[in-house]
Amino acid sequence: MKPGSMKTLLIDADDTLWENNIYFEQVIESFLGMMEGLNYKPPTVRKILNDIERKNIQLNGYGVYNFVHSLKETLLLLKGQSTDLESCLGKIDRMAEIIFSHPIALLAGVEEGLEYLSRRHHTILFTKGDLLEQKQKIEASGLARFFCAIEIVREKNPQAFRDILHRNQLSRESTWMIGNSPKSDINPAIAAGINAIYIPHARTWELEQETLSSSKRVTILDSFCALIGHF
Repeated sequence: MKPGSMKTLLIDADDTLWENNIYFEQVIESFLGMMEGLNYKPPTVRKILNDIERKNIQLNGYGVYNFVHSLKETLLLLKGQSTDLESCLGKIDRMAEIIFSHPIALLAGVEEGLEYLSRRHHTILFTKGDLLEQKQKIEASGLARFFCAIEIVREKNPQAFRDILHRNQLSRESTWMIGNSPKSDINPAIAAGINAIYIPHARTWELEQETLSSSKRVTILDSFCALIGHF
């Protein structure tokens, strides 16, 4: 990369800047444990939950409340109306409290990396999900000061990338997407004609997994702070 050349960096938030999916996975593990106690096999329950989440995301988008709704819908589908249904629904609500109550945990090297990148490049936080929830996490993270702009969209697909390029009059050649999700960060960015840096996270959500683009415009780094050496 040419030294000193300014780039536009579109940077993902959840599981790129801070931990996110680990808290949802903790809830899912508790839910699967509850369902196993009711004689439902965890792999079967997880598959049903994933299918219900895919359906509900299309209808209602992302967010904690939609996630909890999917857990309850899975319970109702498998268990139906029963004498202990209300007790099980209450357990789901209590399980989900960790998602609302946990502090923002920045990933290693994020603050240092953003401080470096924001001084040298045009940085835009580009995330998807529930608008209010994402705004709250951004505020709690204390990272907004490192970004020229913040964009929160319902879904990150190729059209969303084309739209952000158009809104901000960005050059495809000098724009990079940085994130942990093949499905929402890397592959749609490549489809929209820009560059991408994939920073894998060990606990990326199952529904964000898909085969990574083999394009030469994809670079794989092992940590956020490795961006300092790249840019």
